[in-house]
Amino acid sequence: MRAEAKDPQQVWSLAQRARVGTSSARRKAQLLDFRPDLEVIDIRGNVPTRIEKLRAGNFDAIVLAAAGLTRLELDLSDLHVVHLQPQEFVPAPAQGVLAYQCADHDLDTRRRLAQLHSAATARCTNVERALLRAFDGGCHLPLGAYCQPAHGGYVFHAAYAAQLGEPLVRRRLSYSTFDGLADAMKDALEEALVS
Repeated sequence: MRAEAKDPQQVWSLAQRARVGTSSARRKAQLLDFRPDLEVIDIRGNVPTRIEKLRAGNFDAIVLAAAGLTRLELDLSDLHVVHLQPQEFVPAPAQGVLAYQCADHDLDTRRRLAQLHSAATARCTNVERALLRAFDGGCHLPLGAYCQPAHGGYVFHAAYAAQLGEPLVRRRLSYSTFDGLADAMKDALEEALVS
């Protein structure tokens, strides 16, 4: 889904040609897809450092993962915070999902960790990561993937560009099973790029 607005300032309440900080190719591609007028600039540093750069006026806005902001419990009351919906501004595959690892022989730890395991989250994360693998991608590939259980099946959102600066395509697929969903999404994205 693409946010359509007659006045570009209506999308995220940013002025024309606003300076937006992010270092993610995925975020850059989606920002420019929504708002081609934006000046998207690399930003470095940990989360508090990036926020201080925003407060200092180096940027009109920055894009950060909500999971990191929540974990750090930073005071953002002086800033205008816009929560982006993952179905529209598609996150990185498995973003915000925690994983655990322990030794095979440590049965006590494995039993305790099993209580934290979410099979539904694992299935969705596996679909998202399978799509990333299908494109032989890594963290520099402009690919967003967000799968969620819905109505007894799965809804899968993706945003993809072959590389930064090339056209971005978005697709949404609904499947009754997660089997084959990543391959179907890869086909749908590649078909959209050539049409």
